[in-house]
Order: sequence, then C-alpha cells, then structure tokens
Amino acid sequence: MSADNSGVFDYGQLADLLIQQVKNLTGCETVETDYSGPQPAYPFFSYKITTPYIQVVQQMNSNEMFELTVSVNAHTASSIQSLQFATTLVKQLKTEQVRRAFRAQSIVIVDVDAVTNRSVFQIDDYERIVGFDLHLRVVDDFQEVTPQVNKVNVDGKSINQK
Repeated sequence: MSADNSGVFDYGQLADLLIQQVKNLTGCETVETDYSGPQPAYPFFSYKITTPYIQVVQQMNSNEMFELTVSVNAHTASSIQSLQFATTLVKQLKTEQVRRAFRAQSIVIVDVDAVTNRSVFQIDDYERIVGFDLHLRVVDDFQEVTPQVNKVNVDGKSINQK
C-alpha cells in the first residue's frame, strides 16, 4: 500500500480496498461505522478502524511494519440474515484469492476473529448487526531522515567520505 506524500501509511487507501473487496465478495455497500450521511438500504456493511496502530517492533524505523484492527459489521433486517452475511464474508476473507489481493497491496490478513452479535437497541427496536474484527499487518513507508557526514576535519586536514 503506498503512502501519502508524507511517507506515512494511508488509511484512506486501506478503507478503499476494504470497501471494494466487500462489494466484490458480497455485492453489498460498505460505509464507515460513524458515517453521518443517510444509511444505505439493507443489507450493507460498516467498518471502523478500532485500533489504528499496534506496534510490532519496539524501535521506530524506516519501512516499519505494524498491525491494526478493523471492526466489520453486517447490517440487515433480521439477525439471521446478518449472521449469514457476516459469516459468508469471514469465510471469503480467509480464502487464498482474497489474501493474495490484499498482499498485492502490501497488506497481510493476520487473523479474523469470531463472528459475534453486535445488535443495538435504537428508540423502539433493535438494529440487527453481526460482526467480527479483522487484524491486518501493513508497512509504513515512513523514511527517517538522518544527516549524512561527507566531510570530516581531523587535525586541520579535511577528509572526504565517498
């Protein structure tokens, strides 16, 4: 996954890839969980990057590898249908074809958690939601700028490094 102009990992490109893959695998629209626009028609999926940075190595370095967690939820008119959509997507995310598509963008699917009921009560009824967490490993193209010494003065003599 390419970084933005600053060299920092681009979460927007990750979201675009996830939205595209969910559409390809399920035919459903996908929106950000905290999306403020109108809700899509059922069925649809939502996602939220719940843990954007999990350090893998202790020292920050160039091209750092790190992990992140994305919560993915299926929203439908019935709890059984939500369960079916979420379970189907989980199985698809575990296939070699989908894992290859993510790896082509330098994203590794580390793990897919168990499917759980995430329904919520809203005013006078429940919104039927079933979801899971997706754990990904990515590489940040951040490059540390370190000064380079090309010339040293020793005892009044200049030494050039090549």
